Amino acid sequence: MRDRAWYSAPVKPVPLASWSVNRLLGHSVAWLEDPPLLTRRGAFVGDIRFPHQLHMRVVRSSYANAVLRSVNVGMALPVPGIVAAWTAADIADLPPIDFRDPAAEVLRPYQQPLLARERLRYVEEPIAAIFATDPYLAEDGAELISVEAEVLTPILDASAAPTSFSPGLSTEALVLRAGYGDVEAGFAAAHAIVALDLAIGRHSAVPIETRGALARFDAASDLLELYGAAKVPHRNRDACSATAQ
Repeated sequence: MRDRAWYSAPVKPVPLASWSVNRLLGHSVAWLEDPPLLTRRGAFVGDIRFPHQLHMRVVRSSYANAVLRSVNVGMALPVPGIVAAWTAADIADLPPIDFRDPAAEVLRPYQQPLLARERLRYVEEPIAAIFATDPYLAEDGAELISVEAEVLTPILDASAAPTSFSPGLSTEALVLRAGYGDVEAGFAAAHAIVALDLAIGRHSAVPIETRGALARFDAASDLLELYGAAKVPHRNRDACSATAQ
């Protein structure tokens, strides 16, 4: 997928020299990244080309909750131009996706595998990856991969009683409580207690945050180059290094 740039309507810029909390609140602020993009000096992952590069297409789940029975890539592999097709079995030696920030040890069993294994936990969860010499061929090859799954009833109510996600794992991964001081005494001495039942909307990547990455490995120098937009380049470097080891 080619990265796309999104632009705002022209606004009256606020001079950098006059920036302050009082000047920012209630005022339109100029986008500093616009000039290179609008003058064609910006570079996107889709603009980078290397000889013999391959294009990847991900086959994703159409189920919110299901048991994954099988993934068959047999129809796709013989197609000329399709180089490889991976399922979880092909990359079983790779570690699961680590947490972005430090997490409680009890959450470790809930780490997501790179490609789905045994269970499908949400719509669009990656199931297989196909590699081809052409992006359109990769997309066509993805259509040839068949997925068999046993659909389960999804839990749609956040207040519903937890169930078993898989043996030994609850759908309520963790209840985190934090406080300081004598909480019970504080409530007992309070002249009034206000209880709130809060709901937070689901959050995920949206079209304005399209993602792309291009990797090139130089065997002679044992160097892996990774091109792509990321807010955490050093964390990505460390993750790639740890996997390589």
